[in-house]
Amino acid sequence: MRRFLLVAGGIIGLNLGIVVASPGCGPTVVEIKNGEGGGGSGGGATAGNGGTVGPDAGFDAKDALPDYVDPGCPDAPPAATDFQCDPYNQNNGDCAVGEGCYIYVQYPQDACEQEVYGAYCATAGPGYQGDPCGGGPDCGAGLVCVITGFGTQCVQLCPLSGSTGCPDGLTCEAIDVEGFGGCF
Repeated sequence: MRRFLLVAGGIIGLNLGIVVASPGCGPTVVEIKNGEGGGGSGGGATAGNGGTVGPDAGFDAKDALPDYVDPGCPDAPPAATDFQCDPYNQNNGDCAVGEGCYIYVQYPQDACEQEVYGAYCATAGPGYQGDPCGGGPDCGAGLVCVITGFGTQCVQLCPLSGSTGCPDGLTCEAIDVEGFGGCF
C-alpha cells in the first residue's frame, strides 16, 4: 500500500509540476479593425502574441487547388434514371386505377457508383400533405414521403421551376430526387 501511495503521489506531483511550469499559449484571437490590415498592398496585422499575420487574400483570390480531381473515382457519367411513369401526371394512364406514381432514389452500394433516380407505380396510400409516413406508398398519389423538421411527412411534389402548384403558405424546395421538389 505504501508503494502505491508513493507511486501515485509521484505521478500527481510530476503532473502538477508540468502544469505550473508551462508558460501557456498566449492569445489566439486576433482582431483586425477597419483600415488596419486585411487585403490590399502592405496589409498585415500584428497578432496579440507579437507575431505577424499575413495579408488577406481578398475576394478575387484563386482556390489553392483549382484543378483538383478525385483520384479514387473516374469521372462520373450523368445519374441513371428509371422513370416508369410520370410523377407530375398522376392520372394519365401510366399506372393502373388506384395506383400512384412515386419517385425514388436508389443510393449506390460502392463509393464510385452513381445514384439511380426514378419513378414506379404502386397502390396509392391514404396520406395527405403533412401526414406522417414511413415510405412513399404511405402517401397519396402526387405526394412523396420526406424527412422534415417535424419528422417524416407526406409532401406534395412540385416542379423546381415555373408554377409550383403548392398550397398557400408553402414553397417548393428541392428534395433528394434530382430535379424534383416538395411543398414545404
